[in-house]
Amino acid sequence: MDRAPLTAGSSFDLDLDSILERLRSRGARKVGLQAPEGLKRDLPGIAGLISEKTGHEVVISGDPCYGACDLDLILAEEVDVLVHLGHAELEEQPEKAIFVEVRMKEDLKEAVRNGAALLKSKKVGLSTTVQHSHQIGQALQVLKELGIDARIGEPCGRAKYPGQVLGCSYCTARSLDVEEYLFVGTGRFHPLGIALATGKRVVIADPATGEAAVIDPEPLLRQRFAAISRAWYERRFAVLVSKKPGQRRWETARRIKELGEAKGREMFLVYLDNIEPDRLLNLGFPAAVSTACPRVALDDAAKYDIPMLTPQEFEIMVGDRAWQDYEFDEIER
Repeated sequence: MDRAPLTAGSSFDLDLDSILERLRSRGARKVGLQAPEGLKRDLPGIAGLISEKTGHEVVISGDPCYGACDLDLILAEEVDVLVHLGHAELEEQPEKAIFVEVRMKEDLKEAVRNGAALLKSKKVGLSTTVQHSHQIGQALQVLKELGIDARIGEPCGRAKYPGQVLGCSYCTARSLDVEEYLFVGTGRFHPLGIALATGKRVVIADPATGEAAVIDPEPLLRQRFAAISRAWYERRFAVLVSKKPGQRRWETARRIKELGEAKGREMFLVYLDNIEPDRLLNLGFPAAVSTACPRVALDDAAKYDIPMLTPQEFEIMVGDRAWQDYEFDEIER
């Protein structure tokens, strides 16, 4: 099996043979490469090897990429095939796109043991991202040896694999009758999402460092309450609709627009690709509701000078939902 020359010290494992075979089956001559930020430094080596072995012209997407929902559609128009690395395929994607899942190589055992030491219950849900989904059985075995009854949710919604969670979908976690969760993976956004989506205690076990920690959602919730409070004083709202196929929620946007207007607010639909502070600044809106990726309002809140709400937070603001009924904004399909 041929492996792509990832950068020195890379923790990712990529089967290059599968990419070459899929390109041959498509009859591709001009290839686009796209990857999330954590993989971008590996793209030149992958592009070079594809070009060397096939003679194809390879074009790298330099734009940000935050998930399978964030395809570079403009580059896709310029090439025969767009190779999207790092994420599992979603429904209703362009025919030109092929998805290549990238696996992380780190052994999970140390991190899972460290995470287990922080658990308070013997009945836990186990969650991870696509990069570690192939190792979830290893994590289950470690927990079983420690006397912990770990359970994983069946694939649902956007989740292709058991126990898999995405930044916009936590149905595999919500489906479990457990007392707390162990998330195996890197970063804090996914475990925070589990905590907000389930209301349960979440421990994170990071295979990259071997470290474990308890996720505290309270600081984020305080920030969200402050954003809702600031937005309450504003009368004009932009309702942001993403052009990205996996984030384009017209029905939700129109519902929020109608709700706001019924509550005496001025609501305007705004259609855009990348949601950035300068674009909103130029439009002059004092507040916005994002129906795109939940990260826009939650993870990127500090980037914006104006309050940026999720649809559920807007419902709280206008009195259609109680703060006690706060929900994480999920995109199921």
